[in-house]
Amino acid sequence: MKHQSNVDEIIPLGLDFIGNIFFEDSPRNINSYVSTTTKKVGVFVKESISIIRKKIKKHSLDVVQLHGGESNEFCKTIKDMGVEVWKVISIESYHDISILKDFPDADLFLFDTKTVKHGGAGKKFDWKLLGKIDKETTKQYFLAGGIGPNDAEEIKELKLQNLIGVDFNSKFEVTPGLKNPESLKVFLKQLRS
Repeated sequence: MKHQSNVDEIIPLGLDFIGNIFFEDSPRNINSYVSTTTKKVGVFVKESISIIRKKIKKHSLDVVQLHGGESNEFCKTIKDMGVEVWKVISIESYHDISILKDFPDADLFLFDTKTVKHGGAGKKFDWKLLGKIDKETTKQYFLAGGIGPNDAEEIKELKLQNLIGVDFNSKFEVTPGLKNPESLKVFLKQLRS
């Protein structure tokens, strides 16, 4: 989310988090400050600790989402700054989840589709893998990658114990970084019913 007016439109829908992307190669990269009482997630790709520290302070971030090969020690350093740390795990196959045990200090995982651009491709991985993943970890996680307005029923049917949230992105946007409130409203009504 990078437009204040758009944030103000969707917050009444009862979202738990909004994301600010701090990755210059992304069309969703944010330069301005967005004000909200909803928890803010800062999304970073292969960024330095010093830059992350500055962005946490400048943008009042509650959560840091790490997308780029960071170690558990890196996660711990960020967590010690007083924020939650979400580690993105890019999934292509079941083999990819073997690294979950390498991140004990991550507060939760976000499972996304493996792409060369660190997400943002609007593609799904094989959600059947989530059944195996759910048995492998006791850590809670979010689902990301290609989720669209017609996926609410399929997500509900997964019935996974540790799945606690979904990431709304490109398929709920009018343009990169600008969400469609009506599309979100319909999806959330279906998901919560």
